[in-house]
Amino acid sequence: MSLRAVLLWPVDVAQDWTRRFVAIQGIDRAMALGAQAYTALIPLLIVYVSLLPRGDNEDFADVMIKEFELRGATAASFKRAFAPAGEVESSVTALGVTLLIVSALSFTRGMQRLYEGVFDLAKLGIRNTPRAILWLLVITAFVALRPLVMDVIPDGWMHAAAALSVSTLLWLITPYLLLGRRVTWQRLLPGAVLTAIGMAGVGVWAVIWMPHTLATSAQQFGVIGIGFALLTYLVVVGSVVVVATTGGALIADRWSAFRADRREDVPLAVEVDGDDVPD
Repeated sequence: MSLRAVLLWPVDVAQDWTRRFVAIQGIDRAMALGAQAYTALIPLLIVYVSLLPRGDNEDFADVMIKEFELRGATAASFKRAFAPAGEVESSVTALGVTLLIVSALSFTRGMQRLYEGVFDLAKLGIRNTPRAILWLLVITAFVALRPLVMDVIPDGWMHAAAALSVSTLLWLITPYLLLGRRVTWQRLLPGAVLTAIGMAGVGVWAVIWMPHTLATSAQQFGVIGIGFALLTYLVVVGSVVVVATTGGALIADRWSAFRADRREDVPLAVEVDGDDVPD
């Protein structure tokens, strides 16, 4: 590879990444995923966390306050924005749960369309509903088990490595199921790693940004201001998913092309018949 090609390689990658992002209408996808998560996934998690047995009687607000490291008036405002676990549990009905599941499946189809567009696959639509339900079960298990796993790991680099590994596994399983197992995990791995790294960055950003934003929004708009802040957060999360997924597909495609070129460059062994060798 020439020096010019090496110098132009980052530009070529950036252009290819941008083309892929634009081809799937990345900005619209990110906003749609954020809005669908806000209207479908969060209500489902609120009900799930309220019904999940917890020794310290935590509800959804308590979990999010701990996640964003909220304090004082901001934590109190966030607490008022969500009903306590007892009220949620007493108001749960079969019809309400059914509507929540339907809404959550709508979110999974949005994720599914994203992955299908990135990997240029035919749309499965509602035919992939069983795997979408399985993915929702994976998400609920992740929400329940992740704190238990992370609590036993000491702080420091081991904790960070474990968190990144668990997140990578989740984002590897997600497209594998939502694509109907049509793409190998090896091809999905770069996107899973990029998404996990991006989510770690979002987590750091949220701890810095969310407390001030939630406090300001709650002061200006009341409880609905907390909703605005959460929606913004989810749009950022959706943007990370879209950018990381397109980048992962780019890496996977270029790695496959590189391996194919290497195989073509390997000289073929020619078997010579002993009778044709001159004396």
